[in-house]
Amino acid sequence: GNFFRGRRKSTGGSKFTTGDVVTLVVNMDTTGTNAKTVSLFKDGQRCSPPQPLPESLANQALYPALSFRNICVFYNFGPVPLVPLPFTCRMVKDASQKDVTIKVEKPDEQHEILFPVSLPDEGGFDWLDQFLESHPSFTELSDRALLRWCEKSGINRPKGYQAAARSSNDKPEMGFGIAALDDLGVRRML
Repeated sequence: GNFFRGRRKSTGGSKFTTGDVVTLVVNMDTTGTNAKTVSLFKDGQRCSPPQPLPESLANQALYPALSFRNICVFYNFGPVPLVPLPFTCRMVKDASQKDVTIKVEKPDEQHEILFPVSLPDEGGFDWLDQFLESHPSFTELSDRALLRWCEKSGINRPKGYQAAARSSNDKPEMGFGIAALDDLGVRRML
């Protein structure tokens, strides 16, 4: 596996195969040898040295996310690990209240959806960038946003991510060599 920090990638861990139980341990302790680190375990055995948690994630709410190509994955958030670890730690389901952020949505809370309409290549995304800057509570859902998400996730794109590699700003082709991304099937999950 690889560990990504922004655009930097470091190799760590071993290959995974069918039936492997992979455990990600996020150590939020502020003291000790492995304080504020992320560790990877395969079938209960450490498969990479602890990686320091990026500074940009310190004291931030972290959300579990997993990215693999062309496989099915089973998540286990607790209350007990599928394979014992060489130490005791809490699972997400059993996390200490001081270590989690719980957002309870109010049933009567109103949400606003905005569908901007513009002519192709006539400044629609320029307007959207300005709007999002002044309205940070909105989230962009577009092919452009999907490209940004892939880039931040460390997914290799043979053409690269710079603007010159796009055939269109409005409908950029994905070109990853991953069917669910290239045919935009991933949009159905959003």
